[in-house]
Amino acid sequence: MKGAVIYARYSSEKQNEQSIEGQLRICNQYAEANGLTILDTYIDRAMTGTNDHRPAFQQMLADCEKAVPWDIVLVYAIDRFGRNSIEIAVNKQRLKKHKKTLISATQRTSENIDGTKNLDGILLENVYIGLAEYYSAELSQKVKRGMYETLKKGLYPGGVVPFGYRVENKRVYINEEEAEIVRSIFQQYAQGVLGRELIAQLQEKGITNHGRPFALNTLYNMLRMKKYIGIFEYGGEVCTNIFPPIVPEALFEEVGSILLKNKHGGTSREVEFLLKGKLICGYCGYHLQGDSGTSKSGRRIYYYKCMGRKKKNICEKQIMPKEKLEQAVIDATMQVFGTPEGTSAIADEILKIHAKRMNDKSLLAILNNERDEIKRALANIMKAVEQGIFNATTKNRMDELEAQLAAVEDKITIEQYKAQNQLKKEQVVEYLTHTIRQSPRLLIKNLIQKIVVYDDRFEIYYNYLNRMPPKTDDIGDKSIAETPPNTCSDISKDSSPNRTQLNRYAVLTIASFQITCPIS
Repeated sequence: MKGAVIYARYSSEKQNEQSIEGQLRICNQYAEANGLTILDTYIDRAMTGTNDHRPAFQQMLADCEKAVPWDIVLVYAIDRFGRNSIEIAVNKQRLKKHKKTLISATQRTSENIDGTKNLDGILLENVYIGLAEYYSAELSQKVKRGMYETLKKGLYPGGVVPFGYRVENKRVYINEEEAEIVRSIFQQYAQGVLGRELIAQLQEKGITNHGRPFALNTLYNMLRMKKYIGIFEYGGEVCTNIFPPIVPEALFEEVGSILLKNKHGGTSREVEFLLKGKLICGYCGYHLQGDSGTSKSGRRIYYYKCMGRKKKNICEKQIMPKEKLEQAVIDATMQVFGTPEGTSAIADEILKIHAKRMNDKSLLAILNNERDEIKRALANIMKAVEQGIFNATTKNRMDELEAQLAAVEDKITIEQYKAQNQLKKEQVVEYLTHTIRQSPRLLIKNLIQKIVVYDDRFEIYYNYLNRMPPKTDDIGDKSIAETPPNTCSDISKDSSPNRTQLNRYAVLTIASFQITCPIS
C-alpha cells in the first residue's frame, strides 16, 4: 500500500469544522478504496485559496522535500489545493520534483496513483483549475460591489469594531466611555507620554481592548487610525459618512507628526534619547539620530550622529555625546524659563492657544457640525412627509435621527460647560513649575521646537515665545542668553567619542507657535 497525506482547507469563518470533516471523510473513503494508507493530515482553517500563504500548506510542501514515507497528496477537490492557476502549477511542480503526486478524491487529475498519465485528466484538471480561479475572481467582484453599496449607504462594512465605537442596526455610533479613553490616549501622547507608559496606565486601570490587554502595536495603530477623525478608506474610496469622529482633526495631525518625527532618533530598549526628532545639523540640515557604539574598554557609549554624515557621507559634523548634549539643552532651557517672568510669559501664550483651540477646532465644533447634519436629514424627511411619502421606513429613520439629535445635544451641553470652565493661568503656571521641571522629557517635548547643532554651539528654537524672556542680549539677528559656567555642560576633550567643546551659551531663536498647549 502506498503512503499518502490529506490536505484539507476551508475559506472563511462563515464555514465551519463540518467542511473539514466532510473533506476528511471523502478522502479516507477514497484512500481505503484505492489501497492508500493515510499517514498524516494537513489542515488550514479559515484560509483563502487565492494564494499559498497557508501555514499547513507550506508545512506540507516543506515536508515533501524530506525523506517521508508518503508520495501522494490527497485532496477533496483541486480547488482545496488552490484557486490561483499559476501557484497551483508551481506547487504541483514542486511536488513532482520530489516524486510526489497530487490526487483528488472527487475529480480526475492529470496523473494516476501509480504515476501513469491520465490523458482525459490532463484536460479536465485544467478545466477544474480554470473554473476555481474564475469562481474566486467573480466572488471577489461581488464582494467588492456589495461593499461599495454598503459604504454608499453609510452602513458598517463589517469586521472588528474599532475601540471607541459600537454598531447597532449596521450603523456606527460612538461608545462614549471608550471614546474618552481614546481622546485621553491621543492627548497624552501629544504631550509626550510614551506608548509603553500609556499601556501601563491602561493595564493599571483594567482597561482592555475587546477583552484583551492593549498591546503596543495596537496602541500605535490606534494613533494612526483615520476612522477617529471620521475617515474610512476602502479600495481607493474615501468615505466620511460611516464613522463619527472622536478626535479633533488638529490633535490627530499633531500626533501624526510626532509619530513621523520619532523615525529620527528614537527610544531604544536600552536607553531613551530625549532629543529624538529635535536635533538638526547646522551644516547640512539633516537630522541627528540617536546611536551607540563600544569604546576600546568595552563600555557602551551613546551619542547623536548626523544622518548627512552617517548615510549620505556629505557632512563632517562631529558626533555629540548623548548625556552631555541633553544636559546642556536642559540647563539652558531652565535658565531661560526658570524665572517667574519666563514661566508667566509661556503661560500667557499657552492660554491664548488653548482658547483658540476651544473656539475653532474643539470637540464642540465637531458636535455642532454633527447636530447640523442630523437636522438637515430630519428636514429632508419632513419634506418627504409633506409630499405624502410616509411609511414604516420613514418613521423608523425619523425616530432614529431624533434619538441621535437628543444624544448629540446632551454632549454639546457638556462641552459647553467645559468651555465655560477653561484653564486658569495659575493652573498652567503650576503645571509648568512642577510637572515639566520634574520631567526632562516633557520639558523638551513641550517647550522646544527644534535644536540646530554645530560643533561649538547649539541654537534652541522655543515654542510659545513671541518675545524673549528677560535677561537676554540681542546680537545681530539672534538673541543670546548668557549663562553661568554650570548652565550648559561642556563636552570635554576626554568625553569620548567627541573631541570638541560646546561654548558656554545657548543661542535662542524666536519660534512661532508650532505645538499645542500641554494642558489637556
